[in-house]
Amino acid sequence: MTIHVAVQLPGAEHVHAGELDMVLNRGGALIGSSFRYNTDYLRHPRAYALCPELPLTPGSIPSSGDRPLFGVFADCQPDQWGRTLLFHAERLTAKSEGRRLLTLTEVDFLLGVQDDTRLGALRLSTDGGSTFLAPARAEVPSLLDLPTLTEAADAVANHRETDRDVRLLVQAGTSMGGARPKVTVRDGDGSLWMAKLPEQGDRWDVQAWEYVTLRLASRAGIEVPVARLHRMDEHRTILLTRRFDRTPDGTRIGFLSADSLTQKAFFETIDYRTLAETVADHSGRPATDGHDLFRRVAFTLLVRNIDDHMKNHGFLRRADGWTLSPLFDVNPNPFAVAESTPLRPNGDRLDRDVRDLLRTADSYGLRGVDARRVLAEVESATAGWADLARSIGVPTEEIALMAEAYDNPNRSEAKGLAA
Repeated sequence: MTIHVAVQLPGAEHVHAGELDMVLNRGGALIGSSFRYNTDYLRHPRAYALCPELPLTPGSIPSSGDRPLFGVFADCQPDQWGRTLLFHAERLTAKSEGRRLLTLTEVDFLLGVQDDTRLGALRLSTDGGSTFLAPARAEVPSLLDLPTLTEAADAVANHRETDRDVRLLVQAGTSMGGARPKVTVRDGDGSLWMAKLPEQGDRWDVQAWEYVTLRLASRAGIEVPVARLHRMDEHRTILLTRRFDRTPDGTRIGFLSADSLTQKAFFETIDYRTLAETVADHSGRPATDGHDLFRRVAFTLLVRNIDDHMKNHGFLRRADGWTLSPLFDVNPNPFAVAESTPLRPNGDRLDRDVRDLLRTADSYGLRGVDARRVLAEVESATAGWADLARSIGVPTEEIALMAEAYDNPNRSEAKGLAA
């Protein structure tokens, strides 16, 4: 299938960027794709390569065997939660039309995301740009719809959803990644916000602790999105973050994940040193982004954020190139049981030591003395985590539990190294 691709360039209007062809086998699995830039796009003074796999060259560019879909398109596809919703939506449509259930493919997932809420600056069409897919199924829900959206997400999680539940969640957007329930809603001024919803099986208030961690990150000098915490009851909250891939007037901003910037293969492990060196090659402000990335990695270690894979680092397209997006998806965990991004090639993925980070400081463009100074700043900024959690109403028992995350061995090590 050939897909017309438009992109909103920094400081410019939507322009026709080129055509994407996706090739499926008989079973519907994606086996490859190709992209051809539009000639006028290549001549545009603000044109940029949509991702490293797509250099600004004429002719058809094929995908590699390890990455059958180019990163910029994979990034705006739905992940587990969004795909679950699209499967449910297809089931309901098939039932209402009296037909057999269709097998959804990567093409369906790419085109099934609502155009209004699609991540990044791309817009997709199958009729030459006359209609952008997917058309709005209804108005994007507002902040007032959050209780209803939460009830609908609970119903889906418990396999007791109604047609109304699925339709409401699908119209709230399906392009955000991850497995946890999340929706896009509009504020009163028309701006888009992502709402992370609670799950009934949560062992602690995940959204409240992410809010605490974002506040700490801001104290530590890390750019974060505008965030709000909406409390539903004593134990359940909703985390709202303003979409950073839109300007205040609604202009779309190009987005790439670190997964796409590094051209990571499916089974490949990318470490932080490699990411830092890749950022230096592609950033419009390599020194600043390198230093910022080091600060973020130090922060990750001190708050034990283990949800830090390459999909959870992002880059926004500015006039001078790619630059780190605001921090997102930072979830402290008192139980370090998940494999996380290693600090260096072949590094430990379970027991990450802040001393290894300091040993690789030059990859981030930092001298040893400057790296220790940054580490000291991050340690100081995050030391008051318990008081901050208490101030927003987090229960005492959860604060005691999270001490395992925030007061982990790397904090003691950082204090000694910075002294």
